[in-house]
Amino acid sequence: MSWRRLLLLAALLGAAPFASAGTGDAANGVFLVAAPGLLDPNFRHSVVLVTQMADGGSVGFIVNRPAERSLAQILPDNDVMQRFTEPIHLGGPVEAAGLFAMFRANTNPPGALRVLGDLSFAMDPAVVERVLHAPPGPVRFFNGYAGWAPGQLALELGRGGWLVLNADADTVFRKDMDTLWQELLLRARAVTASLPRDADAAAGGRDLRDQLSSVSSDTPRRARRVSHRLGR
Repeated sequence: MSWRRLLLLAALLGAAPFASAGTGDAANGVFLVAAPGLLDPNFRHSVVLVTQMADGGSVGFIVNRPAERSLAQILPDNDVMQRFTEPIHLGGPVEAAGLFAMFRANTNPPGALRVLGDLSFAMDPAVVERVLHAPPGPVRFFNGYAGWAPGQLALELGRGGWLVLNADADTVFRKDMDTLWQELLLRARAVTASLPRDADAAAGGRDLRDQLSSVSSDTPRRARRVSHRLGR
């Protein structure tokens, strides 16, 4: 029996391929840190590594919600899975039964979505299969992902639902995620407090100031800054 059949039986791999708007090497990933007032249970106290797609929508994974079991534990009789002993993570509410991956590789493989430096998303089942059989580097698997239609994330940012920070692969792949949300929330608030009131006038609005959703009480301007950082 193939690994794909086993995964389907384990309700891990979605049958429909991910219909992405485009893949490639245009990395524009950032961290979304859920604001304390964000009460949606899908995202409460979450940290999401997110990137914008070619169609203007956004996609990402919640990085701080490890599940209890690994692929090796779920499929103990499958030789391919025995190398994957880290817990699967709960990546988001979209296609929550699907298996997706985040991995590091010097070169972005065909069909993968480059997100951050040497870090890529495997959203399509064919890419996930290649990663399973030949991991190009450190890899983490997810059930489900987070997704926003074009303009939807900008509205949530405008309502103050998220804080935005520069992302880094070391944080994404750290082992202990228990305090990540609290740590990044404090970091975002500290950076915000140190910024000038009119961040658009400083550095042309193109550095970290672009990414912080709480830098100003001007809501439309705030959403516009973060949208710029994500490539809108």
